[in-house]
Amino acid sequence: MLSVIEMIVFLLFLAGAVSLASAAFRKKFRMIQLGKPVQRFDRPQKRIMDAVKRVLFQYCAIENRPITGIFHGMIFWGFLVFALVTLNHVFEGFVRGGSLYGHGLLSQLILFPANLFAGLILVAVVYFLVRRYVVKVSTLERPSFESLVILTFISVLMISFVVYEAMKMANNTELVSRWNFLGTWLYQWTFSFGPVSELWVSLMWWVHIVVVLAFLVFIPRSKHLHLVAGPVNLALRHDGPLAEIPVINLEEQEQFGAPKITDLSKKDLLDLFACAECGRCDDVCPAYQSGKSLSPKTLLNKLKDNLVESADALAKGETDLKTLFAAVVSEEEIWACTTCGGCMTVCPMFNEHIPKILGMRQYGVLMESRFPDELNALYRGLENQFNPWGINNDSRADWAKGLDVPVMAEKGNADVLFWVGCEGSFDSHNQQNAVKMAAILRKAGIDFAILGAEEQCCGDPARRSGHEYLYQVLAASNIETLNRYQFKKIVTFCPHGYHVLKNEYSRMGGNYEVVHASQFILELIESGKLSLKKTDFGKTAFHDPCYLGRYNNEYEAPRQVLSHACGSKGVELSRNHKRSFCCGAGGGGMWKEEHNGERISHVRLKEAADAGVDMLVTACPYCAVMFKDAIGETKMDKIATRDLVDLVHQALQD
Repeated sequence: MLSVIEMIVFLLFLAGAVSLASAAFRKKFRMIQLGKPVQRFDRPQKRIMDAVKRVLFQYCAIENRPITGIFHGMIFWGFLVFALVTLNHVFEGFVRGGSLYGHGLLSQLILFPANLFAGLILVAVVYFLVRRYVVKVSTLERPSFESLVILTFISVLMISFVVYEAMKMANNTELVSRWNFLGTWLYQWTFSFGPVSELWVSLMWWVHIVVVLAFLVFIPRSKHLHLVAGPVNLALRHDGPLAEIPVINLEEQEQFGAPKITDLSKKDLLDLFACAECGRCDDVCPAYQSGKSLSPKTLLNKLKDNLVESADALAKGETDLKTLFAAVVSEEEIWACTTCGGCMTVCPMFNEHIPKILGMRQYGVLMESRFPDELNALYRGLENQFNPWGINNDSRADWAKGLDVPVMAEKGNADVLFWVGCEGSFDSHNQQNAVKMAAILRKAGIDFAILGAEEQCCGDPARRSGHEYLYQVLAASNIETLNRYQFKKIVTFCPHGYHVLKNEYSRMGGNYEVVHASQFILELIESGKLSLKKTDFGKTAFHDPCYLGRYNNEYEAPRQVLSHACGSKGVELSRNHKRSFCCGAGGGGMWKEEHNGERISHVRLKEAADAGVDMLVTACPYCAVMFKDAIGETKMDKIATRDLVDLVHQALQD
């Protein structure tokens, strides 16, 4: 039991720790309030319950790194138990021999898991020390003073708990219990010789309490603020399409994108404090993994540092904040992103990296006209001829000459509108896939038509490269055209067009049922309208396109179609489904050079070579072009690449 002076000292320490922690939390809260308003409060009960489940069961930590996640879970679950232990620890300091939970069954039911987790937590601490300071995982910052402090705090808490329990047993053998097994073991081996001085018992009580209070003060001042900000961030997650881009009111706004940190949303700023700096985003980022300067984790850290700096400047009355574009985040980093969505898919805190990058791109393109030189041709082509290459748009349907492919302007209506896309219309390689898709539709007896010269680029390359104005011009024109005709659904073999038409046109008045070619072909096969003969294409592997898989959660339809065409879904590459590796074409990557590191498409092609595949199957014209070029550049002629539509066409029953 504490002396009166010790009780007063404890209360002063407690008040000081709460005051310091509260001040730090308030400061961070005020920083977040500098952001633009954002609406994430719909369905609050579901949001809160989803967040609680992810945190409580540690899905956020386990799902992408199961081993590390389990060790992280040990510490988290242990601390839930130790919250009860610490409350009782404080009570014991004020009441000699007292216990909040009595000395019966309830006390034992708390002491047993406390002992169990004390051991497991110490094992977890050793694991994390080895992982960070011995193995030195590349995506973790080193040296990390904050991590070392936290791991030290955790170790001291666990050890002080066990030693304190053993000392109490030395002074009262009635406390010896098989439930309190670590304390009992230490007592038997160390303190069983006789009573322990109350001074030592008191000292151990203080060690435990001081570390708990130090935790309280340290957490809001370190990256471990994610323990508090993370669950809030999970509750405020975006429930719409991945990396959704807000529609800018071009007529009313005078400023576009995110020039300053205060132009990001409150949720964007909350992301910065929710980041656990675990490096999962770097693990899957194609730019980072191919040697580019972009690190999604570092990007958030740079923005966080700028937020702290800007908040201090604003508090002093300064208003001239740094521009994010180029000054805080380099142009090289901003343009290295392929918008593949990998970082956001694996982030345990649901941080939203891509919208921040696109906000900076929009500012660079629309406000400063600063973008890679290669995009000049892209923008000119889209502005003048509504396609990335500037080819006369009147020739958009030339691929269909002599094939008796119906055009909507002549037909007036159809069950299916076949959206060919720019690649299918103008790229010689993908034109053949457009021809074969039309043949498949005709073989299945589908009433379809194309827009021909009335079709324009869907706007994806403009929007993902930051040219929101050009995207909206193209989208508005396409929506006006589409709304003139009657059709039941749109079918396209381009995942980028599929995503834009399905998820983005609706916010501009274009509401359509849109399906990807793989989904529609599978529907035709299962309904009996299409029969395929199984054809030997060798050892195949399907490459998941980012905008079909991660953006629209479609992984099985193309594999099922592949199975119908060749009798097998093929082998899986080491990175597949939602962890698939990008081809490098997204985010405008198709039209700009990769000046640093290895080409992303080459990295993916080597992965296919390591898997020993004969054919890399795609379901995206962007991917088809990237891999076709990569095969020529790397001389990996043993690997062929073909689109799924091509394989289906070859496997058609006569």
